Amino acid sequence: MSDTDIQVVSSSWAGIQRVAAIPKPPEFFKGRKGYEPGFFGDDNRVELPSMGDAIDRDDIATLDDGSVELKYQHFSTVQCISRRVPLYSACNIDGSKSKNVPRHDTWNYDGRIKKEYQMLREAYGPGQEQKFSRGHMTRRQDPNWGSLATAQRANIDTFFATNACPQWQPFNDGLWGDLEDYILGNAQGDDKRISVFTGPILRSDDPERFGIRIPRDFWKVVAFISEATGELSAIAYLMSQGTYLDSGVARDLEDFGTSQRPLAFVEAETGLSFESLDGRDVLDGVDLAFVQPIRRFTDTKLPA
Repeated sequence: MSDTDIQVVSSSWAGIQRVAAIPKPPEFFKGRKGYEPGFFGDDNRVELPSMGDAIDRDDIATLDDGSVELKYQHFSTVQCISRRVPLYSACNIDGSKSKNVPRHDTWNYDGRIKKEYQMLREAYGPGQEQKFSRGHMTRRQDPNWGSLATAQRANIDTFFATNACPQWQPFNDGLWGDLEDYILGNAQGDDKRISVFTGPILRSDDPERFGIRIPRDFWKVVAFISEATGELSAIAYLMSQGTYLDSGVARDLEDFGTSQRPLAFVEAETGLSFESLDGRDVLDGVDLAFVQPIRRFTDTKLPA
């Protein structure tokens, strides 16, 4: 790909951002296995969530073989056509094999689905223009484990339109990542493995900016083998950028309304179903409206 195929689209807090105009062809993804349901072993399989009746299957991008899973290095995404963002991402993280690799700041379109189903421009750009960051659903660092070459491949894979949602510039920093790191520290054994599912809650009344409906809320579900119990466990979180969307101002993390919620709440709001995690939620059985505010990662309720 030549320099003429790459356009500088913004210069923001994260540095120069580039978008490749030509989608990466299907052969670029050869060998990518994506999210692995058996990451914790055959006795603790965690499958991708299923889509309930509330989700329009015709609004989900499909590959040539009719499947909906876009497989990358150590993670997968499923793309919503009308909103041009991922319905969710799913990532396996092996903390014991993590690699620190340089940031890759060229964003790409995935040629396995139509380019018009993806977005890397309209609502994205400098914060001083009230535009949004390309917020990774699977965090850039999360799949960067294994050999150095594998980690570098995973790092590049996180910079696809199919892994990005419009987020206020500092939204995806700080507490969101601290929560994952905290749970990694409470995962069983030397491997310190977790599987993380992340996505937006796509509502019909989400506010419109630059011709794009911007999600107010984002959810995260973390699955892990508990150090305390030795059992497969799950924790669900909600984080909101509604304060910023309503007022144009968000001063600190408390404005994002981060909270631990019942997994059933996430399922009800998204139309997804995590059958593999049935009965595994730390908050299993509590009222759907239960809210545990998270102001620091240690506020998280863990398995007893």
